[in-house]
Amino acid sequence: ATSIAVFGSSQVMAYEAGDIMVKAGVIHVAPKDDSGFGDVKVKSDTQIGLTGTYMVTPQVGIELLAATPFKHSIEVNGDRLGTTKHLPPTVSAQYYPMDPSSAIQPYVGAGLNMTFFFDEAGAVKGSAAGPLSDSFGLSVSAGINYDIDDKFLANVGVWYIDIDTELDGADETVEIDPIVVMAGVGYKF
Repeated sequence: ATSIAVFGSSQVMAYEAGDIMVKAGVIHVAPKDDSGFGDVKVKSDTQIGLTGTYMVTPQVGIELLAATPFKHSIEVNGDRLGTTKHLPPTVSAQYYPMDPSSAIQPYVGAGLNMTFFFDEAGAVKGSAAGPLSDSFGLSVSAGINYDIDDKFLANVGVWYIDIDTELDGADETVEIDPIVVMAGVGYKF
């Protein structure tokens, strides 16, 4: 009877106000194929991602998404124009609809993104307008946490982020608008 009680108590994983979850994993940024500016293509990149979530209530959290810098090749009509790096920190409010004690915790979120472009090379760096313009936009997200025990969890998350910038001094906007996917593990404090 004792072993059953111990096993049962280790399975209590309720999300509570004040909990902090830190998740790390592999994150992939896949810009949309149609940039909205001729045949400009921004290539995908994969890096290390990190999220931190503060639970305001058992079902509402505030998340910060961060990553190591992404590096993208920029092509026009199939020719490489140059490269750029960017950091896309994103803050989101998340809603967890399941009972806070459930081991499976799907969530949806909406938030704001600020993308910083830097280290441009090739024709992108030599642009008449100088560096690519930073971007401020909206994001939406969805994901699922699977609580392995009361501290460790596995996670998969997906974001759509509105990232727009200007290229080569053009007055037209390049719409990068990537789908971002992260798979990782986390720890709950």
